[in-house]
Amino acid sequence: MTEPNTPAYQLRYQLTREDVAAFEFLPRELVGSEKLWLFGPILVLGAAAGFFEDQLGAVLPWDPHARWGQLVTVLIAIALGYGLSMVLLTWRTRRRIANAPLPATPTRIDVYPEALFVSEDGDENRSYVWSEASINDTDKHVFITQGTRKPVIIPVRAFASLEAMQAFVSEAQGWRNAYDIARESIEENGEVKS
Repeated sequence: MTEPNTPAYQLRYQLTREDVAAFEFLPRELVGSEKLWLFGPILVLGAAAGFFEDQLGAVLPWDPHARWGQLVTVLIAIALGYGLSMVLLTWRTRRRIANAPLPATPTRIDVYPEALFVSEDGDENRSYVWSEASINDTDKHVFITQGTRKPVIIPVRAFASLEAMQAFVSEAQGWRNAYDIARESIEENGEVKS
């Protein structure tokens, strides 16, 4: 058992561009204006297919004015727009990876059951509370996010082994879930159950 002021985990590592890439390539939902990266090219090419329908008739092997011709033209415009969207999203992700600032000093993380504190490049004790954190893990990284704040990226090399990283994830999720259970109890009864 640890002392009250002793961290449950003390992690030290140097963040690399590959670690940032692992986070940036995580599947995630596009929100707000980010959806334009996906739907913008589809809409633009679809509108262009409709706007230039007469000019397309001269180059397409089918009649774009016929019902089936219109359908084929629209489906091809959607497919091309989707392909362009994927190219743009990949370019955007690679640009974010290339432009992400890497700390010049090793990242230090002190983990407690209530929160974790991150220090890097003189940015002392950036804190993340478990009650508001999201925890995602892969076989090589743990990612801790809290709203729109900078993510905490912890590579497996920060731990003694993969099993040690998995134990950390399990414990961190337990701390996170404890807050959810307490919050539900308060909402149901107005007080915390023991």
